[in-house]
Amino acid sequence: MNAAFSTFIAIFAISGVLSVLLAIYSSLQKTRFSGMRLFIMMSIATAIYTFGSSMELASSTLDEIKFWISFEYLGLPFISPLNLMVVFHYVGRERMMTTKAAAAMLILPAITTGLMLTNDVHGLVYQSMSLRADAPWPLADFAMGFWYVVNGSYTLACGVVGMWLLARHMRQTLNVHRKQTAVMFLGLFLPIGASLIYIMNLTPYHIDPVPATMSLTNLLYCWAILSSGMLTSTPVVRENILESMSDGVIVLDPAGRIADYNKAASLLFPFLTRQKIGSLATEVFPKHQLRDEDDDLQFLQDEERVIEWLEENETRFYRTRSSPIYFRRGGIYAGRTLVVLDMTENVRLHRKLEHMATHDGMTQIYNRTHFVERSEILLEEASQSKQHLTIALFDIDRFKNINDTYGHDIGDIVIRHVVHCCQIHLGDRDVFGRYGGEEFALCMPGRSLDESFQLLEAIRHELYSTPVLTPAGEIGVTASFGLTEATSNLPLKTLTKMADEALYLAKQSGRNNVQISYDTELEAPV
Repeated sequence: MNAAFSTFIAIFAISGVLSVLLAIYSSLQKTRFSGMRLFIMMSIATAIYTFGSSMELASSTLDEIKFWISFEYLGLPFISPLNLMVVFHYVGRERMMTTKAAAAMLILPAITTGLMLTNDVHGLVYQSMSLRADAPWPLADFAMGFWYVVNGSYTLACGVVGMWLLARHMRQTLNVHRKQTAVMFLGLFLPIGASLIYIMNLTPYHIDPVPATMSLTNLLYCWAILSSGMLTSTPVVRENILESMSDGVIVLDPAGRIADYNKAASLLFPFLTRQKIGSLATEVFPKHQLRDEDDDLQFLQDEERVIEWLEENETRFYRTRSSPIYFRRGGIYAGRTLVVLDMTENVRLHRKLEHMATHDGMTQIYNRTHFVERSEILLEEASQSKQHLTIALFDIDRFKNINDTYGHDIGDIVIRHVVHCCQIHLGDRDVFGRYGGEEFALCMPGRSLDESFQLLEAIRHELYSTPVLTPAGEIGVTASFGLTEATSNLPLKTLTKMADEALYLAKQSGRNNVQISYDTELEAPV
């Protein structure tokens, strides 16, 4: 036997073996891909065709060649329409493949098979068939019949439609699925190209090259299934699940490069574009839009974190969850998924409620409860670090007369004026709270008794020298102050009582002054 023919026979036989293995492997896969049965049927049809082709080349008589060509037609006419049906399922158009539609697509191939089995009677597929005189080995030479052209046109049409669907879908599919989509495209393109070469009589002794290309396409299918989960992880899953998620999802490969993302993620992060696929996430995320605590991009790895995203006119808050992905087989690290949830409204609502719970509604300074909580914490810290801490209480002099004379609306203006005058002189560490109606409290960590006295004097002078401008005219305001220093590990309750006693003394001393209450265990300065 000629060595070239032996090579062709071996390649055709290998293609048949690969098709059988593909059918067996696919049937054992657990997948939600709805077109898997069609893929198995296509693999079986391909195996019949390629095995028949190898036996055709190995035949030594015309009768044997005719028999194996008839055998090939048990699978050949069905390959292209089955492949097209697989493509419909792959690109998410399986609803078009109803039972009636699938049956209609297979009617013409079934007719072709029937006509081939009875070709000697009518000659519709092959008008004539004989042995080539110029071939070094028995090869068939034939004249095409009418139905051969019909079947060939139908086969070509199915392939072209399938390639068009895949090419269109590839534009909408991100990098993570393009590899397997390209493989399916080649699975249609290569046999069609080989068929055109065969029809144009460009092969040696007019040998059909299509079974040889089937070997290549089967190898590509095997590679895509094993390397990228083809037909078990498809773009259909991405569109139906990933794209339907309201949360943003970003997929990173093992090297930390962006492999995929959904539409929700691109709405949260407009810099995510197809051009960024394959780029390192650490280089893609603009650090200037993150607060300082987040610009290390550690949230890409952290299990859960809340980040602040700085936009032009506002700050948004995102909860991120990063989860590693491992291949089911071997536990090999495959990358990470970053799920991003927009928490902006929740955070704003939480902060608003927290602010309402801790601040006085009218003055926006701490309310009494939160003032006490903060002061007790600062008192404990001052006790441990042996630092100064002072407590002061003060109230507005003759405030009842202001309310009785001008009304409560004017009284509210006066209270807000007093708060404003205090805030002019207070530092970042000072804790300021509204203790009652017109009574206020100060906790001043780090300030000595003398420094606190000077501060209160400055506030008192500010109030005395700055009348309140109201619709009723200018109103003079003064305040009386009581001050004490934390010593002897006294509790806050005792310190506020001492400050209140000093405040009472300031009232008794004519108002508009600052009085100090000293710890009775210490000697008061002379």
